[in-house]
Amino acid sequence: MEKTYVWKVGGPAGFGITTLGPVFAKILKDCGFYVHGYLEYPSLIRGGYNSYQMVFGKTPVKAPKKRIDLYIALDDVCFEKETFDDDTVVIADFDNLKKADGIKGKKINIPLKKIVEDLNGKDIMRNTAAMGASAAALGLPKDVMTEVVKVSYPGKISQPNIDAACAGYDACTAHIPLEITKNDACKNAPVMTGNEAVAIGAIRAGVSFFSTYPMTPASSILHYLAKEARDYHVTVKHAEDEIAGILMAIGAAHAGGRAMTGTSGGGFALMNEGLGLAAITETPLVIALSQRPGPATGMPTWTEQADLRYAMHASQGEFLRAIFTPADLGEAYRFTVDAFNVAEKYQIPVFVLLDKFLSESHFMTTGMDTNYGTMDRGMIYEGDPEKPFDHFQRYAEAENGVCRRPMMGTPGGLFIAASNEHDKTGFVIDTADNRVYQTDRRFKKQPFVAAEMPHPYLIGKPEAKLTFVCFGSMKQVLDEAMKFDDRFNFVYFPAVHPLDWEKVAGLLKGKNLCAFENNKTAQLKSIITENTGIVIEKQFLKYDGRPFFTEEVLEYVNEVL
Repeated sequence: MEKTYVWKVGGPAGFGITTLGPVFAKILKDCGFYVHGYLEYPSLIRGGYNSYQMVFGKTPVKAPKKRIDLYIALDDVCFEKETFDDDTVVIADFDNLKKADGIKGKKINIPLKKIVEDLNGKDIMRNTAAMGASAAALGLPKDVMTEVVKVSYPGKISQPNIDAACAGYDACTAHIPLEITKNDACKNAPVMTGNEAVAIGAIRAGVSFFSTYPMTPASSILHYLAKEARDYHVTVKHAEDEIAGILMAIGAAHAGGRAMTGTSGGGFALMNEGLGLAAITETPLVIALSQRPGPATGMPTWTEQADLRYAMHASQGEFLRAIFTPADLGEAYRFTVDAFNVAEKYQIPVFVLLDKFLSESHFMTTGMDTNYGTMDRGMIYEGDPEKPFDHFQRYAEAENGVCRRPMMGTPGGLFIAASNEHDKTGFVIDTADNRVYQTDRRFKKQPFVAAEMPHPYLIGKPEAKLTFVCFGSMKQVLDEAMKFDDRFNFVYFPAVHPLDWEKVAGLLKGKNLCAFENNKTAQLKSIITENTGIVIEKQFLKYDGRPFFTEEVLEYVNEVL
């Protein structure tokens, strides 16, 4: 097994840590390493403790680890938050720190403050100098580092940051032996977050309207689409609140656009009434829902998988919706494309269910099919020029419960989009027979939607003695752990609703199952029991706001087996 390394930087908010991590990732991948970056930060503009961990190696890496090989400490708070092994290399300006006495690890004293003062630079540039020192400690080529810094810090700040990085590089004399080999597959591979992959998937799907109010950890979908809006002809609206955000998107979809909104749990709580409006008017809508701990404001900058049932049951009444649960960049991209097609083919709300770990961590992909998918707008009514003002039976079944949908302005396509129960033309009506007809018609779509959803599947050796069951980003953690211990396998759910549950039961039957979820109540486990009757006895859960670390999985497998 190829060795992986862990590089980590820590310090208070305002020290440029969230910028430094992705820059160092680019240096590593240009040196032939696969990378994975995991960010932790409090809900503070300044102060607290921020950290960015980079796992890297010669084979793909997908999940964070507890141990640290090389750590950059930018402030005394680091020594209150982190523990080190005897062989951890710790880079810091120890002459200007007070709480480093007695820490484990191999100390490398770099005069970060003096370096920046000698360069007449800003204090924040200590992070760049420290990064240069860590590049030297790892034996990374100075010219590669310099070129990445040059590209990453444009304009007036470019040369000062190059100077700081080179000064830090020159000040470091210690070395961790690494094998540096050229790997064009790494150098040319993009590094991005799950949210960026969702945004790119939306652009590929032909999104024409995106509206929301920013809420961590979904905010960067808005930021990315706003940046690209002009080039890809997307109307992007920063709404006054989440209620306006979803209603604007519904209005845009009703008018014929491909519309999307995005939020986290607290914002989605405000969107619930709008979700029901989309459902009863059968207006296609894509919702990117990135989970964080709740209830209420909860923990705004941490991760969890506790909104699965919420997404399945939100808003009053009963109606069909679809829920994709992507695990990685490729799926975040592809499932967003698929979500738009499913939403328009079946005229339902469709979720792309993420979590903070997937949304904001940096992952590396050596291939993303930018030609994936074709646009399917479903059953569009083309109109009748002979009868331009006739009312149209918008809610009369055409096929498999799906109705024909006229775009606004279609001759002969007049109808009412009412939030009340309605007849075939959209007029409000509360008769018993019409209610049964419309409800049954809307639910008639369910098996056809289920047939289009990606089905759960087994990963690992079929004969393994323990089978984890997971959804979403936990697949990446189990993938990483399986590199070190193949005594377990796992069933991964790339989508959770709707599914062919008889087929799921056949996949799970006869296995030593263990629920593996980032929540307290094992929500997927209970959904499986409800739909298959299979009771999963074991569960390995985590709900402290952090994802699972590779070592935790390996320790649990050792304990059970």
